[in-house]
Amino acid sequence: MSIRAKIFLVFVASVVAGFSLLAYWIAGDLRSRYSEAFEEVMVDSSRLLAQQLAQDWGKPLPDRFAALQQAMAQLQDQRFSARIYSVEKTSADIRVYVTDDLGDLLFDSRAGATPGTDYSRWIDVARTLAGGYGARTSEELPLAASGAPAAQVPLSVAYVAAPIMVGGKLVGVVSLGKPKTNIQRFVDNARRKLIYAVLAASGVAIILALLLYMWVSRPLQSLVEYANAVGEGRSVPVPPLGDNEIGRVGQAIESMRKALEDKAYVESYVQSLTHEVKSPLTAIRASAELLSGEVPTEKRAAFVATIEREVDRLSDISDRLLELASLERAERLEHAESVGLHALAAQVVDSARASAGARGVRITEAYAGHDGVRGDPLLLKQAIDNLLRNAVDFSAAGDTVALAASADHLGVLISVQDQGPGIPEYARERIFDRFYSLPRPASGRKSTGLGLNFVREVAQLHGGEITIESPERGTVARLFIPWRPPFG
Repeated sequence: MSIRAKIFLVFVASVVAGFSLLAYWIAGDLRSRYSEAFEEVMVDSSRLLAQQLAQDWGKPLPDRFAALQQAMAQLQDQRFSARIYSVEKTSADIRVYVTDDLGDLLFDSRAGATPGTDYSRWIDVARTLAGGYGARTSEELPLAASGAPAAQVPLSVAYVAAPIMVGGKLVGVVSLGKPKTNIQRFVDNARRKLIYAVLAASGVAIILALLLYMWVSRPLQSLVEYANAVGEGRSVPVPPLGDNEIGRVGQAIESMRKALEDKAYVESYVQSLTHEVKSPLTAIRASAELLSGEVPTEKRAAFVATIEREVDRLSDISDRLLELASLERAERLEHAESVGLHALAAQVVDSARASAGARGVRITEAYAGHDGVRGDPLLLKQAIDNLLRNAVDFSAAGDTVALAASADHLGVLISVQDQGPGIPEYARERIFDRFYSLPRPASGRKSTGLGLNFVREVAQLHGGEITIESPERGTVARLFIPWRPPFG
């Protein structure tokens, strides 16, 4: 697994774990927060009820709680619909009981309660009678109107008591009770929404992490591909990596590549050039030494011709090396324009037709399809010219050299086919090497060995390729140029 994938997975795991812990903590705290809000409302309600009872405390006992008893009976029978956010309430479920200043029961809205029962031991009553804040939570079975249990599952009921004060004296306690059933419904609903929110937030965080991963991963992948291309010896420009650490790594690799290439380039050229100029220099030195002595006139002319020929060869090598060096050091096309390869090839054929005709070689042309590519017309013309002249040089009198151009959805293919002797098996792996050349059939002389190397550099600079094959007879060179160069 790559480091990028590990970082992404660790990030996702951290997000999920963090949101899960947050949700667990909030969910655990929800019930307490709802209970606090619930109890705060009950405190106000019990205090209000105590004030109302204090006003009727001077009435005889049977009449003292008549209004409260009637109101509670009507409330318990009443059915209504009150939607509290996502919870719908349809009936009242409060309980009210009143004790005297000793804690003995005077009134209880709950069926089956017996007046005079000692409630002083209940925490809510005891603490209120002692002058404190009285509240408690008890597990109770719900009762029917007859006083019998209405269900087998107990309910958690919260009670909040308030003192009944008459003339500044505590005369009794009223306690308001309410089941926490609806609190649990609110808590469950809030937890459910919290889970949805956590899932949504986690999803957004993971998507953002994925986008961040892709944003960081793409430059890294481009850097890896670039490094691999450099390792394979291909000349490719540094991809756009941004002005950041990744971009600086890419620039460092590019600087290192150029330094290594420059060193290898110089070494290769010095070795190749030294080897290549030895032969003409030897011929010139030998001819010059012979000319310094007594030499017949006819031989003197032959030696002079040898010197001139080898000097021309050295000059040709020098010119070709300059062209090739300039081309090899280019990383992209500096001036790309629309080029019609059909017209360009036709110009090359017209220029070569005279010299080919003098040797008895015929050149044919065939063009098909669209031919407008983006490229450097001078370089493309030189590449086609090298291929055509090679074909003519290796052809005998009466042979035909066929140049054809065709197009497909990728680009234009130019093929040059001759009827010469073909490429020997031992030379097929070296035909694109610098300074490697085969003797021409007609003269037995070799060329500079830079032509096909030049064609390959032109093809690569345009994002294309050059292939050369030798079928049963002759040689076929195919130069492919895409519609647009990759860089330029």
